[in-house]
Amino acid sequence: MAGGDALEFKEYIVDLNADCVCGCMKGDRFHKIFHFPNDYGASVVNNPKKEGFDKKGYRVLVLRFSGYDTYRVVSMPLLDSSLLECEDWNEVVRALTQIKDL
Repeated sequence: MAGGDALEFKEYIVDLNADCVCGCMKGDRFHKIFHFPNDYGASVVNNPKKEGFDKKGYRVLVLRFSGYDTYRVVSMPLLDSSLLECEDWNEVVRALTQIKDL
C-alpha cells in the first residue's frame, strides 16, 4: 500500500508540494506534509527507487510549524532525532500518531 493514501490523516495534509524542488515527486514517489493542531507535523516520503535505499519503506521528518506554510525540522522529543525510518505504512501511522499527540 503506497502511502496507504494517507486516509488516516487526510484532514491534516497541507499542499506545500506544488513547487517542491527536491525531486521527490518524480517517478513513483509518495510525499505528503502533515500539519497537526499542536503545530507539530511531518514530511513523509517513500524511499527513492535508486541504489543505496531499500525498495520499500518511508522516511518521516518531524516538523514544527510557526505558520501555515512556515516550518522547521525539529528533533522528536524522547527520540533525539528528526528523522524516523519506517519499514512500512503501519510504522508511519504509529509515528504520525505520536507526533500528533505531542
